Amino acid sequence: MKNGESMRILHISALLALSVSMAACSSQNVQPGTAVATHSQSELFGDTAPAPSRQQAAITNRTQNPQQAVAFNAPEQQTPPTAQISPTQLQSAGGDKTYRGAGKLNRLPDNIASSLRLRGLSEQNLGAYVRPVSGGQPLLVAYADTPRNPASTMKLVTSYAALGVLGPTYRWPTEIYTAGNVVGDTLQGDVIIKGYGNPDFREADFRQLLQALRARGIRTIAGNFVVDKSYFNVPPQAAIDGNAGADYNAQPEALLYNERGSCYEMRNKAGQIQKICPIAPRNGSDLNANLFGDFWKIWVGEMSGNLSGGLQVQAVPAGAQLVSTHHSQPLSNVLVEINKESNNVKARQVLLSMGAKQFGAPGTTQKGAGAVGQFMESRGLRFSNLKIENGSGLSRVERISTREMGEMLVDAYNSPYRDELMRSMAVLGVDGTVKSRLKNLAGRGKFKTGTLRDVRALAGYLTAANGQTYVVALLHNDASIRATAKEAHDDLVEWVYYGAQNSVASAQ
Repeated sequence: MKNGESMRILHISALLALSVSMAACSSQNVQPGTAVATHSQSELFGDTAPAPSRQQAAITNRTQNPQQAVAFNAPEQQTPPTAQISPTQLQSAGGDKTYRGAGKLNRLPDNIASSLRLRGLSEQNLGAYVRPVSGGQPLLVAYADTPRNPASTMKLVTSYAALGVLGPTYRWPTEIYTAGNVVGDTLQGDVIIKGYGNPDFREADFRQLLQALRARGIRTIAGNFVVDKSYFNVPPQAAIDGNAGADYNAQPEALLYNERGSCYEMRNKAGQIQKICPIAPRNGSDLNANLFGDFWKIWVGEMSGNLSGGLQVQAVPAGAQLVSTHHSQPLSNVLVEINKESNNVKARQVLLSMGAKQFGAPGTTQKGAGAVGQFMESRGLRFSNLKIENGSGLSRVERISTREMGEMLVDAYNSPYRDELMRSMAVLGVDGTVKSRLKNLAGRGKFKTGTLRDVRALAGYLTAANGQTYVVALLHNDASIRATAKEAHDDLVEWVYYGAQNSVASAQ
């Protein structure tokens, strides 16, 4: 999908008007090379859309309660059954176990400082923290207590907290309901899909839910296709680089579908193949169109079903009957894509899910940040510089100090979640966002990168030539920073690998 390419809801009405065969494809969210914009919480959508035409009238975005319907083949209920998601009990560890002392070396090594100066960069703008995972005095503490923008290395904070709050085996439910009586093969009411934040809900998963509905003997839906997105409540974040159509700016949603990245190929009445992409990862209306497009493709095109109504967005009504629940892949698998490929929208889904689990629905970014703080406190980590906006690092306001990032990674290494976190990280010189870096040290480290305008970051684990494993955290904020700054960062990683202890005394 090309950035900026978009289709409004009118294109879905075209789908409804034609007898078509469609094949869906999807695009992945990837980390931006450079994001160029200041942050704003202004509205992105809802106030500029044109008034719907008569063709568009079937697709609505209504919040009022529908008329009550009798549950299909079930006794009347006061409230519909929903997924039971209980908070994780996290007790405060009391004090702060964060190491606050000096390192063996408390300024950047001379060769690293020189490398920065040659690139016109001030060494004070690079925070560095290197400490053995086993504890003890850090090898290097340089400008490590200044709060800095971590870019996508913030995903490590979100991931570690999620392992503790949600659990490695946590699976997101997505539910399908019916509201109304069934007469013959006709549902005299609505079919409802309720999302709980699955970061990876895709066409095959959607098909599974619709197959369960079809297995009830239903062919015709006399009512509407209803989407319940009430599990999250998050205002849209302005595109960080001004490009709202970019994949990496996709907005989170309780019923996120194909990461907002579907396109369709269709044959029109003249027999010509047309490709439409109702999604430019932008706003809720586009997401609804996308989901409805695939509903039409699967239910009508593949299953020979019918739908009399249109699309509505509202909560599951009282009296609705749960037909089936789809469960996602486990969190531990989702984190692999979040960290190896730096997937922003999935990280945001995870943060919101933590908030909803710990503090109740709807999930918000504030609740998510509270859940992260709650988990860190339970580990004895009190980070006064930690500021979370969305948990993905795609932000101009998120902050953490380099020491705090490093100390979190030390704690994670010595926690029950070490294997899951490290498995999710890119392997140095092998895969993910560090595939092309330090090929001479291939396989010796696991890292997460971070890249924004004026920001370069690297955080993770390195096993040195002497067999000692270190946490390495580098957060670099500089208005003059360029891509070549990572060469100085790589030099510092090599300094650690090739026996930095031997040069510490002379460097001091």
